[in-house]
Amino acid sequence: MPPAPAALHMGGMATVARWREGLQARGHLCETFGGAEGGLKQSLEGTLTRFRPDVVHAHDALRSGVQLLGLRTPWVVSLVGEDLYSDMLDERQGQLVCEVLRRAHRVLAPSADAAALVEERVPEAVGKVDVVPRAASRLATDGTDLRRSLGIPRQRFVVFLPGGLRPIKGQHRAFGVAGVLRANGADAELIVAGPEQHPEYAAELRRLCALHPSVRMLPTLAQDRMGAAYTDADVVLNTSYHEGAAPTLLEAGLLGRAIVAADVPGNRELLRHKETGLLFADEQQMAQQILALYRNRSAAGAMGVRVREDFQRRFGADRELGALLSAYAAA
Repeated sequence: MPPAPAALHMGGMATVARWREGLQARGHLCETFGGAEGGLKQSLEGTLTRFRPDVVHAHDALRSGVQLLGLRTPWVVSLVGEDLYSDMLDERQGQLVCEVLRRAHRVLAPSADAAALVEERVPEAVGKVDVVPRAASRLATDGTDLRRSLGIPRQRFVVFLPGGLRPIKGQHRAFGVAGVLRANGADAELIVAGPEQHPEYAAELRRLCALHPSVRMLPTLAQDRMGAAYTDADVVLNTSYHEGAAPTLLEAGLLGRAIVAADVPGNRELLRHKETGLLFADEQQMAQQILALYRNRSAAGAMGVRVREDFQRRFGADRELGALLSAYAAA
């Protein structure tokens, strides 16, 4: 049960699709519902009656888990970064999220740090939190060439910032990087792409974009274009104030891209600073790190090789599915 609408929650949809395909490959019968806005209630009721599942799984406590409150069938909820670091703390929505965690049969956290945070904030969840680390999925790279479609020269240094446009993702922090690169004579461009999950914030980003000639904003890229977009980038950037386990970083890392990311708990779970990625504490560090990679592209390439090897070893699909099935059995 992914968050809706699908067009605004592509990361969540991709995670749910990966779980569904993995479970089906292992011989389990499963069905996804709730991805279409407006059809959630009817889809949920109809599917439960027809399908009679052994367990129901909601991905995203606020946007999907709330719909399962009162459900008699065993159900679990898996958490996203927004649940942990925003919605749970919100004055209006926090009580709903915490109630979902209290009443779920199992709570699935993406990391040990996230699990500890849940148990600290919702003591009733102690003993029923499972760590289900996200798997890294290697995307196909034969989609439309981003540089060619946008007319970007091959020699230009491209910084790619993918992700939903909402305040917690902090994309506005990256616009100053373009100025730093330009001031240092760099032929570089920042590309921001993602669904508009917060219209006011997206409008502010477009306003900032108009002030920076070396920044370009794109509409949401289709999933079959994302792999090619990553491989066209010299650096993949994450500017989030909080993260769970960012699908964009997992996807970029598995394709061997150099990563510069905000130094927040979820990102620290994925990356080792100066080994498999660079972690920044503030905008000045972010700009310095990207400029350093511009000046030493061989170092960026070597970092990409290391993160790919590390992600292949640590974030395999078998490990993720094993933890997922264990949580289902416990529910």
